[in-house]
Amino acid sequence: MTGGDDAPTRAGQGDAPSPADRVLAVPCEGDDLLALFALETGERLGEIPVGSHPVHATTCRGRTVVATMGERSITAVGPSGEVTRVETGVLGPSHFATANGELYVSCSAGDALAVVDPEALTLVDRVAVGAEPHELAVAPGADRLYAGSRREGVVDVVDTETRERIGAIDAGPDARVQGVALSPDGGRGYAVDQRGARVVAFDPGGDVAGDAASAAPVRGEAAVGADPYDLVATADRVFVPGRGDGVVHEFDRNLEPIAVREGFSRPVDVLEVAGERWVLDAGAPRLRSLDGAVVETPAPGLVATPAGEGRVAVSHYDDDSVSLVDVESGPVWTADSPAYPFGSVVV
Repeated sequence: MTGGDDAPTRAGQGDAPSPADRVLAVPCEGDDLLALFALETGERLGEIPVGSHPVHATTCRGRTVVATMGERSITAVGPSGEVTRVETGVLGPSHFATANGELYVSCSAGDALAVVDPEALTLVDRVAVGAEPHELAVAPGADRLYAGSRREGVVDVVDTETRERIGAIDAGPDARVQGVALSPDGGRGYAVDQRGARVVAFDPGGDVAGDAASAAPVRGEAAVGADPYDLVATADRVFVPGRGDGVVHEFDRNLEPIAVREGFSRPVDVLEVAGERWVLDAGAPRLRSLDGAVVETPAPGLVATPAGEGRVAVSHYDDDSVSLVDVESGPVWTADSPAYPFGSVVV
């Protein structure tokens, strides 16, 4: 560990940290490091080796947990900087979700979800799912988990009590399921078909029993912009950026069209900041609201994390830098980072 011994201690220990004490933890895929920055000032606090190709991070039980896609394990960084590797047994950990006090990790090269006890830092189970699982979504009651399969074109449904796959929802012929999300009330589920440039709505409580994928829970579909990757579902809206066409489609919860927002270069995410919806653009150095407001950023951003108080932490993947951006006043600070900063977390 190259940072100070107390660098990650703010990750959920004791009372909530004050804004001045918060840390931005950034997995840097190109250098196999977790880089630490003071959120308020951008001061570089240090780096922690975490394993091959770290892409996303989460916080759990006072630890920062990093998905390392080049490993058969994930890495947990404790409050004093101690590093613990937790074996997944299969390759390609990428995304996290928490259900029933357990940490689920999609392992894209192992066609499985690893289930980890975040307190003991041990593997407790693996759930076989469709090939290349990616995004995960959890029902409000945490009794079901949904995992998108990029190669089989289904949304696998997992019972989190038994840790068993209880069925799958077919997203359509030749679908490549990328993003998966649920409405906040759990009444609707959505899946992005990247290959078909579609979004599909499904009934999360539908009958998915059996080994074969079932089309019964599908409730509708709609075309979106080319090369969609992810989506955002709110109580009454669904937003899908189309990276290839530079548009963001907006629907109601039943996928009835509301608007097609144009004028983006390569939109990759829609974030709620200070009560407005802002679009992160991987092809242009800016954040732009759906209402047309624009705030410049130091470089195009691939991943962004809301940081509170109207601010967003942006990972500039191709420029080896990170920044904190205020949607009212613009960049607060910019700092160099190790190579290819990716999905950060505030601790």
